[in-house]
Amino acid sequence: MGRLLIGTSSWSDQGPFYPPGTKPAQQLPYYARHFPIVEINTSYYAIPRRDVVEGWAARTPDDFVFDVKPPRELTSTPSEPGGEAPEPDADLAAAFMASIRPLEDAGKLGAVTFQFPPSYRNVEPHREYLRLLPELFPGIPLAVEFRRRDWLDEEHADDTLALLADAGMSYTMADEPQVGTGSVPPVYGITNKRLAIIRFHGRNARTWYSFGTGSEGRFDWEYDEAELAEWLPRIERAAMDAENVHLFFNTNRGDGQGVRNARLLIGMLGMPQPDVPELPHQAQLL
Repeated sequence: MGRLLIGTSSWSDQGPFYPPGTKPAQQLPYYARHFPIVEINTSYYAIPRRDVVEGWAARTPDDFVFDVKPPRELTSTPSEPGGEAPEPDADLAAAFMASIRPLEDAGKLGAVTFQFPPSYRNVEPHREYLRLLPELFPGIPLAVEFRRRDWLDEEHADDTLALLADAGMSYTMADEPQVGTGSVPPVYGITNKRLAIIRFHGRNARTWYSFGTGSEGRFDWEYDEAELAEWLPRIERAAMDAENVHLFFNTNRGDGQGVRNARLLIGMLGMPQPDVPELPHQAQLL
């Protein structure tokens, strides 16, 4: 059986998960007492300072794991897409890796996780760029998540998974609302036996394309047992097919939603629960 690690996308959006008076610098150590993994999203917007990353490594247990997103310049596409791909910017990739090197040195870097936007179409320039990513990050575990349906629809899913497997990169499965070309079906796939990733974005179809609401609106979703039960066979299968399985809840309304969702899945899988107080729902906070 592979190692299942369940956590949230960011530790800073979890509101009442933290005791009153918890300072920002104290949040990560508190989070790491209860969860074994976290996803770093802020690095998508700006390369973190190395001393900040050193602090992340120093304030977490020896076996804690970080999955980290690279700068958005390495995954973006032009506003008027015409088949162009991002430039394979070796200097930017090197600067990013230098900043997160403390995590790698501490044995805490799980993967660098590329999330490509809905504008990233399934065309040859984009496929070729994917093939080049391992050259930009030699020896680093890489994972890829798509946000456009033509990568994972019935016609293209097998080819997409084969492309990632040939490049040695992990495919990121996603649970999200099924609404148009900017969403992907929950296709199962293991393209690198070292690591599988599953991200839970919620199923809020009403706000999925409402980028102006911010992520806390777009990913506002309270999973119930029936919804997560749909994933149990795939999670169990992934644990058989991969050495490590990372599961993240990107539901981040700000009231501890991601933590509640993660704890629900942990309980359904029969895993030890984080020893934290019961988290109130938003309605109970008003």
